[in-house]
Amino acid sequence: MLVCRIWKTIVEGTPSFWTLIKAADGLQHARNAITKTGDSPIDLTLYLEDPVSLDQFLAVVSEKVSCWRSVELATDGAFPVSFCGLQASEWSSLEKISLAWDESSHTTSPLTLFGGGPAPDGLKDVYFRGIPAELAPMQLSKLSYLALIDVPYIKMDDLLLILRNSPALTTLHLLDRGSLHPLGGSVELPIILGSLAVCTFEVSTPFIPFLLSVIHAPSLDRLDLTFDTEDSVPDSWIFSPAALAFEPTLRKLLSNAKRIEIEFGDPYIAITFGGLEILLDSSGVEGFQYLRDVLDSLMYYSGEKGEDLKIRLELAAVDPTLEKLQIFNRAPMVEQLVLTEESWAELAPTNAIEALGTRLAADPYGWLFPELEVLDWNMNMGNIGKLETALEKRHCAPQLTRQGYADERKHPRSLKELRFFSIGSTEAVSVDVEAARRFHVLAGGAKVFVRNALVDFGAPGSE
Repeated sequence: MLVCRIWKTIVEGTPSFWTLIKAADGLQHARNAITKTGDSPIDLTLYLEDPVSLDQFLAVVSEKVSCWRSVELATDGAFPVSFCGLQASEWSSLEKISLAWDESSHTTSPLTLFGGGPAPDGLKDVYFRGIPAELAPMQLSKLSYLALIDVPYIKMDDLLLILRNSPALTTLHLLDRGSLHPLGGSVELPIILGSLAVCTFEVSTPFIPFLLSVIHAPSLDRLDLTFDTEDSVPDSWIFSPAALAFEPTLRKLLSNAKRIEIEFGDPYIAITFGGLEILLDSSGVEGFQYLRDVLDSLMYYSGEKGEDLKIRLELAAVDPTLEKLQIFNRAPMVEQLVLTEESWAELAPTNAIEALGTRLAADPYGWLFPELEVLDWNMNMGNIGKLETALEKRHCAPQLTRQGYADERKHPRSLKELRFFSIGSTEAVSVDVEAARRFHVLAGGAKVFVRNALVDFGAPGSE
C-alpha cells in the first residue's frame, strides 16, 4: 500500500504524465489533468465519436491556452460557439493545429484566429477542414505541413503567400470545391518549395495547370490530382505549355513507375503512374478516348523509361465495347486485366470477356490485349461460360499456316495466371479442381488461383 501511495504521489506530481488530454477520457479526467500540467506543453484531442461536446471540452481546458502545443478538434452540427474562444491571442506554445467542422455547408462569418494577429512563430503544422478561417491575418509562415480542405473564403493570393513564406514545406493538401478565389496578382512568382515531397490538389481544373506552373518542387515524390472534366476541354490538358516549368518534376515522378495502373469505373478514371495519381470524373467526356489522350501525354513525359512499361487495367462495373477497348492495343500494352462486377451496379464488363475471344482482322496485333498475362475474375460465376468460350477461341483456335503467322504479333501471348475471386464478401467462388484444370488448358498453361490459393492439379478434389 505504501508503494502504491508513493507512485500515486509521483504520478500526480509529474506534469508530463498529464499533458495529453483526450476528450475521449471524459470531462472529469480533463478537469483533473489540466490542474496538474503546470507550465508544460499540452496536447489536446477531441474527435466526432467522443462523448464530450467541443463547447464542454474547451470550457475546461481554455485556462491553459498559453500552454497548448497541439490542438486536434473535430465537430459537426451547428457552428460551435466555443470556436469563437479560439480567437484568443495567447497561443504562444502552439506547434500544431487541426480544426475540422463537418457541417461547413452551413454559412457563417469568417473565423478570426489568434486574436486577429499573426500565428505563433512555432506553428509548423496546419490542418483546416470546413473551417471558415481567415488566412491573411495569420501570416502563416515556416510551415512544414499545410492542409486546406473545403475551407471557405480562400484567396489564391493568400495561399501563395503562405507557400512563398514556407520554403521548408514538406506536405501540401489543397481540396476546394469552388470557393477558391483567382489570383489577384500580388504575389511574386514562381515559388520554390525545395523540400515538398507530397502534394494533393483537388480543385477546379483551370487552377491545376496554374498551380503546377508556379510551384517548383524538385524533390516531389507524390502528386495526387483530382478534378472534374466537365469544366475542361479534352484537348486542353492539365500538363499544357503553361505548366512547362513543372516538366522536370513530372519526369521525375513518372520515372519511378514499375507499371501503370488504370481503374475505369462509373463515372471515374483513376491512373497511377509512378509518383503521380490522377482521379477524374469522366462524366463530361468520352471516357476511354480522354483516358487515351491522358496516357499519351504521360508517355511523352516518361521518355525512354516508359517504353517498357505495361498496364494493369481494371474495369469496375462498366461494360465498354470492343471498339473502346481497342484504344489499348498500342504501347503501353495491357499486361493484367481485372474484371470487376459490383453487386450494386447494373453493368458488368461482359463485353470485355467476349472481346478477348474475338479475332481482329483489321488490327495489326490480331487480338485484343495481345500481351495479356494475368486475368483477375471478380465476376458473378454465371458468366463463367463466356470466359471459357473466349479463352478457347483465343488460345485453342485452329492453327493457321506458317505464312499466315509470318507476323508473330498475330499470336496472343499465353496467360501466366488466371485468378478467381468472390464478389464482395457474400458470394463464394465455385471453381473445383476439374474446372480449374480446364481453364489451365484453355488459357495456354496458366496457373489457376482460387481466392489467392494456387490450385494443385496433383491433389484430386482440391481447390
